[in-house]
Amino acid sequence: MSFRLIWLSLSASFDTIEPVNLERGAANMSTDNRLMIKNLQKLEHFFTITSRATNLPYAQCDETTFDDQAFLFSQEEDAADFCAKLNEDSYPSSVLRVEQNQIQKFYTGLYLTGINRVAFHNGTGFTYLPLEEIVTLKKPVQDAKTPPVINTALQLTGIYFLQELRRPGKDNRDPERLSKLREMEQELMADLVRSRFILALDITDVKGRLDLKKPDPNLKMPYLKNPSGDILQPVFSDLWEFEKFKGKSTRKLQLVTVPFKGLSSTAIPGAKGYALNPSGFNLVLLKEKIDLLAKQAGS
Repeated sequence: MSFRLIWLSLSASFDTIEPVNLERGAANMSTDNRLMIKNLQKLEHFFTITSRATNLPYAQCDETTFDDQAFLFSQEEDAADFCAKLNEDSYPSSVLRVEQNQIQKFYTGLYLTGINRVAFHNGTGFTYLPLEEIVTLKKPVQDAKTPPVINTALQLTGIYFLQELRRPGKDNRDPERLSKLREMEQELMADLVRSRFILALDITDVKGRLDLKKPDPNLKMPYLKNPSGDILQPVFSDLWEFEKFKGKSTRKLQLVTVPFKGLSSTAIPGAKGYALNPSGFNLVLLKEKIDLLAKQAGS
């Protein structure tokens, strides 16, 4: 299996995210949306809902428009009320305060997870705002020679599946619920097979520039252990997830890209599988499942 070593950072992969200029452009924007977005852009902070099932903003697909939306609130009390209803309905959630200096990063995160709409509660009710009308972010160029900068399809199917799967107190043997989970899992598996992934290399002790064509005893691969002691190798759907993991590490990490069919052959000895996006929704992919999916995809 050959790898492509990438010396690239997320910051170099995106144009700067900026608020939409409401005085020019956005010609098709309604007056109500224009006023609401102006109010939203003036806030020194706002509140959002984080799913404890995914460690990401709680996402909801609108049943009528099929927009994928996150929720923002100008008042903490309204966010807390909304969060309480989610918890009552077995969607573990918490309120997160987003400060002004965190807002650009927050919107970038929404974009990278496939969220295309914001449900903004201004104290009197919700207004639904397309994300592209709030901020502008040019989509990065992606091809087979570069790492996956974004993978919104996999992020979204993973988020929706895990928000449902990890609901406490629900009987996964219930036929109706089981049927729903299987359908969502099939969508997730299809996106997994179509994806390319990022693996982390620990190059802290490597002398000079790394050459993957030559064996190097100083090259290591990071791993995680679950509460049962099983070894899991971190793998990432996109650069954003890799950067989040890298930021928490004290080691010097570099990345390589690999297609889904190549995952099994890259597993470190003793690994039971992979932890997909461990700083995000942290989905465990057992090696046997990966082998089976790769075999089915190749048939």
